[in-house]
Amino acid sequence: MATLISFPMARTLKHDAETPSPEWISRFVDDIPTGVAVFDRDLSYVAANPAWLDVFGLGPRPFEGRRHDELDPITGIEIAQLQRRALCGQVVDGGNTVERDAAGRLHHRAISVRPRIGNDGNILGVIAALQDVVTEASQGASDRLTGTAGRHRFLARLRAALATAKPRRDGIPVFLLDIDNFKGVNDLYGTRVGDRVLKTIADRLLEASRSRPIRAIASDDAASVEEGDMVARLGADEFGIVLGSPAPSLAYAEAFARRLLQLVATPVEIGEQRIRLTANIGFILTGPEHRNEDDLLRDLDVALQEAKARGPNGAKAWEPALTSSVGRRLALLDQLRRALDEHEFVLQYQPILSLQEGRVVGAEALLRWKHPTEGIIAPAHFLPALEESGLIVPVGCWVLREVVSQMQVWHMLYGRDMLDWVSVNVSARQFNDPSLLLSTLNEIHASGFPLDRIKLEITESAVMRNPELTRTVLGQLHNLGIRLALDDFGTGYSALGALRHYQVDTIKIDHDFTARLDTEDGKELVMALLRIARIYGADVVAEGVETTAQHTILRGSGCGYGQGYLFAKPMDGSFFGAYVLTHMVENSGTC
Repeated sequence: MATLISFPMARTLKHDAETPSPEWISRFVDDIPTGVAVFDRDLSYVAANPAWLDVFGLGPRPFEGRRHDELDPITGIEIAQLQRRALCGQVVDGGNTVERDAAGRLHHRAISVRPRIGNDGNILGVIAALQDVVTEASQGASDRLTGTAGRHRFLARLRAALATAKPRRDGIPVFLLDIDNFKGVNDLYGTRVGDRVLKTIADRLLEASRSRPIRAIASDDAASVEEGDMVARLGADEFGIVLGSPAPSLAYAEAFARRLLQLVATPVEIGEQRIRLTANIGFILTGPEHRNEDDLLRDLDVALQEAKARGPNGAKAWEPALTSSVGRRLALLDQLRRALDEHEFVLQYQPILSLQEGRVVGAEALLRWKHPTEGIIAPAHFLPALEESGLIVPVGCWVLREVVSQMQVWHMLYGRDMLDWVSVNVSARQFNDPSLLLSTLNEIHASGFPLDRIKLEITESAVMRNPELTRTVLGQLHNLGIRLALDDFGTGYSALGALRHYQVDTIKIDHDFTARLDTEDGKELVMALLRIARIYGADVVAEGVETTAQHTILRGSGCGYGQGYLFAKPMDGSFFGAYVLTHMVENSGTC
């Protein structure tokens, strides 16, 4: 997104509450991918963004009190007519022109002009937005932000590679790279920072592939399409890379793909921000089995989706068997989308008990899929697909709203002291693309529900994947009163780092550690985890408590809370309420 350039106010424009500040205009422009300019009632410039200036070739010049028709007589007359109509209260779509620039590229331009209306209903000036669309002759010749090739030139390069295709073992390597959860960077740091991050990544890819920025190549340079390495930006956070010479093997192409992933993973420093990213790559060697560039892109995307399914920083070569595998995955995703729309997801709750007092203090909300023909489906069969596709984000927000609704029912039936908290699992995808998560929590907070009754559970690997992003999100969560539990504590390499750098209220000891309490080594390991938690002031929940021996050891060692089949299996909301009530009344001594 282009950065807004603000100019001094025209002498006739008063500085009052109705005059937009540069910050306001900046936010406005950041949301609209087009050229934008703001004028006062005299049609003098107030501000404009680089996309607007580039189209009209205006550049940095003194704009105070200047009108567009003074600066650009060619287009000024028609635009002034549209502006005057907007001052009369009309919204005008017009100004359609087709012209060729100095490089021979055809541009189709459409301008939209509307009045800028103040809070009192008076017209303060005009806002103009310009869409500049290049014709097929130059589509994708260059990406304005990164300087890499665009989609049109990339497709031409693929056609050239396919025209000389050899057996796959020495075909031309082609890569499709997608940055994980880049939307989260824009949401938290703003699009200006996001643009600078993308430019840095593109520069690294260009350097790695020995490619020149495409804007340095003349548009009629046919050789530039038919040979040499190429990097192209194909989407907001997606890049295509073609190497200029055949690869001796898939192993050679995979080694290059790993190098590209390392370049993306190297932190990007923007001011005081240190931003870490991950990516995935699908790659292929051209061969006679691909008839055209559409076939090639289809199979590249299949390989990319398979890489994503295996987690971040993955690279996967296309092979024919992947096509049927991806077909099955797409069918599952269609079912999951229907499940969300048709309210087939349900929640079950597993009690968490105080090991010292024997009372139910909390619960963990667990997602289940109530399939219309197959019954309850365990999360292991569908959670990976939800995560990979991004459906986990809206499903996760549904879980939060459902938990709040269920807790309100419990409070009404059994009193607000029935339960201290409910834990909700937050996936890495939700945490690294947090806008919808934070929006949902703010919505719940605005309703008056006490957010300290919710505890978010996240794995330590997700917390440590992007430290800067984590720090920002956790700050916002703590401001809302949300508590954080670190799930599967001790199973990764960064548990101590997570406790040291972030404010964690609870750690959950993985059930595998609890199961090993009957061995000396297992017992010593759990004792060490308990000591670490005490140092950092975190509560401890031991998962997977299934025997009285495990319960006795944990309780005697000072572990605060337990969860497992010894106490109860997961159950639906109504059974859980009855379980807690019975447990309170009978005080059965189960624990």
